[in-house]
Amino acid sequence: MSSTSTVATQLELIPALFKNVSESSSSDPPMEEWSSLAVLVQNQSQKFEQKELSQSESENILCAQYVSMSASSILLHPYYSYPCIEDPGIVAALLKPETTRYYPPDGQEYYLAVCEAMDICPVRSFYRGLLQLSIDLKYYGVNPGGVRAMCLALHLNNIVVRLDLSSNFLNKDACYHLGQMLADNYTMQELVLSGCRIGSEGLRLLLGKTVKRSLEELDLSRNNIGDSGFPYLADTLMRGVVIKRLNLSHNELGPRAATLFAEVLEFKNAHTHLNLSWNNFCDSKGVSDLVSRLGSSAQLEELNLSWCSLTISTPLRRLLSVPTLTMLDLSNNRLVLQSAISIAAGLNRAKQLNTLNISSNPIPPEGAMRLLNTLKRRDVKLKNLMMENIVVNKNFVKHCDEMLKLSYRKDTIIKYGEVLRNYTLQVTDMKYIIMKRLDYLTSRQSRKHTVDIALYFLELQKSSEFIQPRQFMKDMRIAGILIEEELANGMADLFPGPLLDKGGKTIDIIKIVDMITRLWPWKKLPPTPPEVIPEPDITAKQKEKPKKGK
Repeated sequence: MSSTSTVATQLELIPALFKNVSESSSSDPPMEEWSSLAVLVQNQSQKFEQKELSQSESENILCAQYVSMSASSILLHPYYSYPCIEDPGIVAALLKPETTRYYPPDGQEYYLAVCEAMDICPVRSFYRGLLQLSIDLKYYGVNPGGVRAMCLALHLNNIVVRLDLSSNFLNKDACYHLGQMLADNYTMQELVLSGCRIGSEGLRLLLGKTVKRSLEELDLSRNNIGDSGFPYLADTLMRGVVIKRLNLSHNELGPRAATLFAEVLEFKNAHTHLNLSWNNFCDSKGVSDLVSRLGSSAQLEELNLSWCSLTISTPLRRLLSVPTLTMLDLSNNRLVLQSAISIAAGLNRAKQLNTLNISSNPIPPEGAMRLLNTLKRRDVKLKNLMMENIVVNKNFVKHCDEMLKLSYRKDTIIKYGEVLRNYTLQVTDMKYIIMKRLDYLTSRQSRKHTVDIALYFLELQKSSEFIQPRQFMKDMRIAGILIEEELANGMADLFPGPLLDKGGKTIDIIKIVDMITRLWPWKKLPPTPPEVIPEPDITAKQKEKPKKGK
């Protein structure tokens, strides 16, 4: 059989096959038809095969006669003209274990992965800081939602020791994740949250899971903790957490917090630097107990109790007995003379104390003198005594200069406030003021008529010893100067003359002239020219003489 007849037979068989299938039931055709179909296709000529293949590709329809040429078992069925759907990974997800991805211990890649998963923008400064010992994000405006990604990266990081988030307002969620990080990451030793305004609830979430670990520094200043939030910190300290440098300034802590803190220090007293400034402790038993408990510490180096409204005295003496204390700030409180006496009595016990600041306290000069006399002792090691805005007397200044000349006090610095002087205040002389006022009113350059008041009274003295205020006002008005009646009566009160018959006041001209000579000694009347005596007329007398012989 020729190739032409073979091709014709193939074309006849294929339509017939599909016709029989369509007319029959929907069951699959018998296997013998599949094999015959495959045999017929294999005998085609190469030229016809290429032509049919190009037509099928252009029509995007797979002809059933080429099913046997595919490697897929599904395409062997004549009714399946499209490939099956591939498995999207369901089998692997259900039957195979999930692949674990490992990240470097610096946490940088993990931070980027978490930010991508949370659809947030990563912070470049934090990303770079993961390779350094300190991350500084103060005043950065960190989004509280992004703190979670940072904490997850710090969970993995073993390099960063200090994290500074000062003045970034953090919400409860951010405090929770920071607390989780503190509980797990023992590499983190310094956490600064100054001005984050976390409040009492934020402090609870921050310290809720921190147990039996140590921190070099925890800065919680300016966070509005108050007496309601301090119990969470006290509970954390009682659980065994050691915080060496603790800052609680500007937190509105009151007597209740002072009492609770004193109870904690009875069992856990391991602070080396403690800042309790700008809190309203007032004068209460809790404050006295707190200062006394601090006095029993064996590690305290720096203590700041400024701006706390303290009025204590006796506990300060015990506080100075701490052997490691180097700096004590008691400025801007309400310490009085008894407090200064207690401090002076305990300075010899403070072997390491270098700086004592008691500025802006109502301590009298006697208390300042007590402290100064204590520095004359060799066993007192104090180098800086700050008493700014404390008033001292001249005796204090004299002894201070002498003490600073001592060989063991050459490096000592003493600052104090104003010095009281032994002087009396001078009362202003009203006579001087009223004469200056008269001189100003009578000699102003803007007036057309000016009068020298000194010469006026010097000239008036020649004719009279006193003058009435009304007459003085009239004389000035004639000269073109207006003198108020109150000023004229004031002159009569300061320079009183004899009373008139009707009780009227007069001005003593002699007293005014005496005041003028003291104020203006150079002002004097011009010399009076000598009186000219006319010579007698001799010619007229001769004419009057009678003639001789008459």
